Amino acid sequence: MRLTKIYQSKMYGNYWSGIVIFGLLIGFGLIIEVLLRSLFTTPISQPVSLIEIITQLVFMFIGVYVFKINLEEKKITFKKSYMLGLGSGIVGSIIYGMFLYVYALYLDKDFIQRCYEIQRNIKSNSTLTDQQVMDMATPSLIAFSGILLSSVVSILLALIVAILLRNEKGQLIKNT
Repeated sequence: MRLTKIYQSKMYGNYWSGIVIFGLLIGFGLIIEVLLRSLFTTPISQPVSLIEIITQLVFMFIGVYVFKINLEEKKITFKKSYMLGLGSGIVGSIIYGMFLYVYALYLDKDFIQRCYEIQRNIKSNSTLTDQQVMDMATPSLIAFSGILLSSVVSILLALIVAILLRNEKGQLIKNT
């Protein structure tokens, strides 16, 4: 006889629509943060910085929390809160990456130059020519790196959110 821990979670909300809706929340939250930074302080100089990570964490937490409190029993397991956070983080990352492309191409012409200077100052790029480094700072590569970095960060942020918001405990049952 052994004891097994099981989780019985009832998802009354529409899980996939939550991922899309809160992904839009994260994506537009990141867009608003970048636009506000460029208007009032210094514009961004890299696709993903600490401020974008904190913004993504805050909006991911808000999204999963709102989803949880709208459930009938107001309970969510670690796995479901993690998947909701991760899915919405990836959707938000895609939206943010598309915005970075538009931002680099039309809204802030100097953004490409700032990315170029960062790439030029990296030690491993010192052997590259200026043209090779400039080829790494194109709007499409900036957008791709924004999507990729935000998606990878979403893995860790969703873990933090899931740990903080999980409130359904497993039950021990006897296996015979």
